[in-house]
Order: sequence, then structure tokens, then C-alpha cells
Amino acid sequence: MYVTPRLASVLKAIAAVLVVMLLALLGVGVYLYRVSLSLPDIDLAASSQETARTSIVYAADGSVLAEWHGEEDRTVVALENMPIHLRDAVVSIEDERFYTHRGVDSRAILRAFRANAEDGGISQGGSTITQQLVKILCTDGKRTLERKVREALLAFQIEARTDKDKVLETYLNTVYFGHGSYGVESAARTLFGTSASQLDLAESAMLAGLIQSPGHFSPIDEPDAAIERRATVLSKMRELGYITEAEEVAARGQELAIAPPREVPEVAPYFVEWVKQDLIERLGADTVFRGGLRVYTTLDPVLQDAAERAVRSQLPDPADPECALVAVDHTNGQVVAMVGGRDFHENQYNLASQGRRQPGSAFKPFVLVRALEEGIRPEQQFDASPYSVRVKDGVWNVQNYENAFTDGRLTLSAATNWSVNAVYARLIMRVGAEDVVETAQRMGIESPLEPNPAIALGGLSQGVTPLEMASAYGTIASGGYRNFPTGLLRVTDDRGTVVYEPDSTANQAISKTVAVQASLMLHDVVENGTAQEARIPGTWVAGKTGTTQSYRDAWFVGYTDRISCAVWVGYRDGQVEMTDVHGIRVTGGSIPAKTWKVFMTRALKAQRAPLTPVEPPDPVALGDENGEPPVISSQQVLVQICAETKLKATKRCPDVVEMYLDPTLVPEGTCERH
Repeated sequence: MYVTPRLASVLKAIAAVLVVMLLALLGVGVYLYRVSLSLPDIDLAASSQETARTSIVYAADGSVLAEWHGEEDRTVVALENMPIHLRDAVVSIEDERFYTHRGVDSRAILRAFRANAEDGGISQGGSTITQQLVKILCTDGKRTLERKVREALLAFQIEARTDKDKVLETYLNTVYFGHGSYGVESAARTLFGTSASQLDLAESAMLAGLIQSPGHFSPIDEPDAAIERRATVLSKMRELGYITEAEEVAARGQELAIAPPREVPEVAPYFVEWVKQDLIERLGADTVFRGGLRVYTTLDPVLQDAAERAVRSQLPDPADPECALVAVDHTNGQVVAMVGGRDFHENQYNLASQGRRQPGSAFKPFVLVRALEEGIRPEQQFDASPYSVRVKDGVWNVQNYENAFTDGRLTLSAATNWSVNAVYARLIMRVGAEDVVETAQRMGIESPLEPNPAIALGGLSQGVTPLEMASAYGTIASGGYRNFPTGLLRVTDDRGTVVYEPDSTANQAISKTVAVQASLMLHDVVENGTAQEARIPGTWVAGKTGTTQSYRDAWFVGYTDRISCAVWVGYRDGQVEMTDVHGIRVTGGSIPAKTWKVFMTRALKAQRAPLTPVEPPDPVALGDENGEPPVISSQQVLVQICAETKLKATKRCPDVVEMYLDPTLVPEGTCERH
């Protein structure tokens, strides 16, 4: 047979390709054989009974705050005792071809590859329930090719030896559902106060949806996301024919009813839960609950007790507004006390670390710092009359509190003391809202901020947390250094090896000169302005009050030589006016400032690492970057002002504030309201 040169070259090319493919297949085969030799022998009957090691949480003084268990919070339940809709829900959302594949689903892998390629990231996974079980039982969780190969081989091995029901049973008894719950029985008791056998369709869909991300879809911490995820699971179940449309509609409409927690730490439950969630994000739930960790925290039990007593002293009644308090050692960022709400049994939502609320005038120090950075002096005068200016959304009309200061001019110091809105509105228009946002973020505000001029008066899109505010004010208190807030000193395993230790490096966020100028002005707020209820005899204190529209949120954030503390008062549900709480309208200068004072007075007397009163900063000694001393405001005339009318007080005025003012700024009128 005659072979043309062209055909010969084609045949040679085909032969070469076949040889390469054969060698590649041989190489893959050798690789798979080598990997298979190191595979463990998985016994599903024993795997779900694996012993876990308890993690122990310590306070700063060495006392035990909590113990986190894995195995102790798991009860193994037989598959036949689980409702069929629970099994169907998990299969639908996690592995819809579970009953037809042999441990690895090539179609799911291709679908995930295509979706991830289109999204430019990892948006879907192709792991089957069997592969997930393998990952839980015997792989280290690292994202490597060899790990994926081992998972696939072990998945084939398991399904060659075990029926599907045993695989699903082990998986449902092993997988993590959040809040310390391993397995469906523990999750059912923790979240719904019932056994797994009694779960209804809506509850089953909720649990199935948790598996992908227990933190993100937690019905306790993220109820809206959990309900949306439940709807996704129900829709998938109907698509696959497991439920009818009527059943889907009924389950979608079912209200979310979460059981109260069964176990609550006796000391600082909100703080302990905050630390736990932080570690779960860093180390993974399995390590936290089963890894035998020794968690050394920053919490000071003496200061925590002082914080809880201070809150109860001002708001003792169950019908009172809630109070959140966070105290941070601003020299190192360590959170020493945290009150996240009245009762952790009733509500685990942490108002101290999660509750974003409008700060009102407590946000003004960020505008002040930016103004000082741009060279505006404390004694510089501004028009204090009501202000209107066109902004991108229309006309911004600014009135002062209770229409005070309808005309005249005030120094920046006096406007800070009295929290004069019109002055700060003019100030932010001068320095720029974008620059104020940058300054606040540099100082420690991490919540999203929009560069809207209204932020000068605390009008934020989402609000800020007390934890952020305490930390950001601490940047001023520490001479301009930002220390990132943390509740952890270090984390070790049960043999003493360090597993995690936070970075304690501080960043110079603002200059020392600006920090001192701002501190002196905030000290005047406490001594002569709206925060006089926070004064502590013999102790140098600085801070700022904040009250939002209609008295819905009230703040005082202040600091001494070591502790920066934020106190927020308001109703948990928000948008509730506090116009009659124990006979008063709640402003930042009332209950929040008093609560802060009660706490800080006890903190100053604490025996452990006692705090000492601090002398006022010496601005002349510090100087600015050019060696010139900063100009500090000085009011020359001591005047008694009615806190309500902002006019000269009479003997009948119930709330009188003494304040130094330039003679030209003393109000001409005398209070006639009282």
C-alpha cells in the first residue's frame, strides 16, 4: 500500500498525540496509585463518634469565662428518625444527584467550573455530600490539587463500601450548623428548641440552607439572610419534585421562631460570643469547638462588673431603653469591658459590636480633627446662625438645637462645647465631606460612610457601632495612634503552641499636635459644655455627647488616661423616641454621660492595673511640626447659661452650665422660660 508523504506526516502526528496521551494517562495512573497508598481507612460507624477536645476561654486575670464544646453538643440520630423533608432539603441544596453518582459528580464539577469562570472567582463548588463528609472527617481543608484528588478517591472508596443512607446519616450527624451545633439534633435543639424528628418543612429548609455558610445565614445573627436562604432551598425542593407548590408557599410564609439559648456564659456573654465569632472566622468552627484551644482574652472581670452595674444603675426597669457600653484600653486596643444589651437570654444581637446607630453630634470630633489638620484654629470664629446651602440632593437646611444661637458668631471651641450644628455644617462645607470620611476611617470607623455633608451632624447612611466609636476616640486619646480593637491576647492549642496572636502594631493616624488640640477642646466639652454630667473630680476627662433627631439615640463617648469608653442609649428596635424616661428627655448629656461617669469612677478605683488621673496635655511642650506651639482657645468670661434656652441663666433655671466665653459672645438675653 502506497502512503503519500502528507498521509505519512498525519499518521506520525496522530501517533505522537496517542503516545503523549498514553504517557499522560500512565502518569495520572501512577499518581493516583501513589496517592491511594496513603489514603486512610474510613469507618463511618466510628467517625461521627470521634472525641473532641474542649476549648477554654480565659479572662485577663486568668479566670475561666467559658468552655466551648464540640462533641458534648452533638447527639447522633438514626436516619429513619429524621423527617424525610429534612433529608430531601439537604440533598436538594447540597447535592441534587446524590442518589445517582458514585461519590463524585462530574456534571456538578463542570457546572461549577463554568460558573466560576464566568464570575471570575469562586462562586460555586462541585463537591458532593460524600466529598464534604470526607473533608470533615479526614482532610486538612487546604485548597490544593492533591487534597481534591484525595477527597475524590476517598469518596469513591466510601461509596464502594457503604450505602447512600449511611453516608447521608453520617453527614447529617457530623456537619456544622453554627452556634456550636454539630449535627442536626444539636442544631434543632439550639435553634428551634425541638428534636430533629419534630422538625417541620420550613425548619428543615432553614437547617439545610445553613450548611453552606453557618455564619452568613444564621437565623439568630442574620435573620433576613436566613429567610432568603430558606426560600432558595424550598424553591429547589419544588423544582426537583420533593414538595408541591402549595407546600412551598406555606413554608415560605412561616414566621421565624428561634428558641432562647440553652447555655449562657455567666460573665460577659456578649463579649464571649463576639470573641467566638471572631475566632470562627479566623480558624474555622471545627478548630474552635473541637480543637482544645486555650483562648486568652483581654476582658477585665472587675471592669466588666463595673460596666454592668453602671448600666443597671441608670436603666433599672425592663421597659427602659437598652444601653450598650464598650471600654477599650486605648494604649493597646484591648477591649476590657463590653455590655451588648440587657439580657443575652432574650436577645443575642450584640448592640455594642453589631448595632449600627446614628451618632448625632458624637460624630463631630471627626470633622473637628479634619479642620485642625487643615490649619483651622480653635479660636477661629464662625457664623452660628441657621444655615442653608445647596448640595447635590437639594437644599440642606440646618437648625441649631432648640433654635439656639439664632444670630452672632462663635469660636470653634465654643461651638464644640455647645455642639452648635450651624457652625459644624459650615465647617464641613469648608473642609469637604470626602476628607471627613477619610479622617474618620483613618481614626477607626469601619462602617460604610457616604461623603454627604450631613455626616457633620451624625446623619449617616448606616450608623456606627459603640465599639468603633470607642476605638476611634481612643485614637485622639493616645496622641494620634490608632490601636485596632481586639478581645484577644493570644490563642494556643492545649499543648501551648500559639495558634493565633493579634497584631498589636499601632498606626500614627493623626499628628500628636492635632490630637492634643482636639483633646483640650473635648475636655472643655466636659468641663464647660454639654457633657458636664461626665465630670469626675480630680480626673482629667474629655469627650463628646450626641443626640439624634426626636431623641431616638443618645451617646456619650469619652476617655481618661487609659480607657476610651462609648455609651449608647436607645431602643433595640430603633426609631423609638426617648422623650420620657424616668421623667426626662434622654440626651447624650443625661443618661449616657451619667452611665459613663459611674463606670469610669469605678474603673479608676479598680485594684488590678489601677488607673491614675492624668494631667492635661501640654500643647506648648509638644509644638507642631514646625516647632511652633499650637494655639489653644481661651475664654475670658465665666458665664452661667441655661442649658435649655442657651441664654443667661437665672436662679430658677433647672439645668445651668458654666462656661468661659469671649465677652463678645456672651448672650445678651436672659432666660425667661423659667
